[in-house]
Amino acid sequence: MDSQLLQFLGSLAAITALVALTYLLGFRSTARLESSDEARELLRLAPGGFEPVELALDAGGTAAIARDAEGRLAVLVPHGNQFVVRILGPAAAIRAHNGQLAIRSLPDVTIALGDRAGDWATTDIDANSV
Repeated sequence: MDSQLLQFLGSLAAITALVALTYLLGFRSTARLESSDEARELLRLAPGGFEPVELALDAGGTAAIARDAEGRLAVLVPHGNQFVVRILGPAAAIRAHNGQLAIRSLPDVTIALGDRAGDWATTDIDANSV
């Protein structure tokens, strides 16, 4: 066999082994919140500080929304296998529809809150915008 072909096959086997190892070690997992206490702690670590006084967790533990004493809103959203905090501006459009919150500035983020979704909405739902 050609030495270049052997080198290619060896490299391919090594890369495949690395991918399989990272998969088995759990690096494929997505971020998940275990409790409201964990969400509160992550929100407190936000740059500039954010002390939640009211908090709602997503039904699947994949996101959270919170309000501080000043009335500011922040969302905790997954980014890979970690969470990031996004503090929403006063003009943030948050719509509730079928128990889900949709945040206009974060188009890929929906937070499933069930009956509590309407409590967090900042704009009325428009049937044409869903």
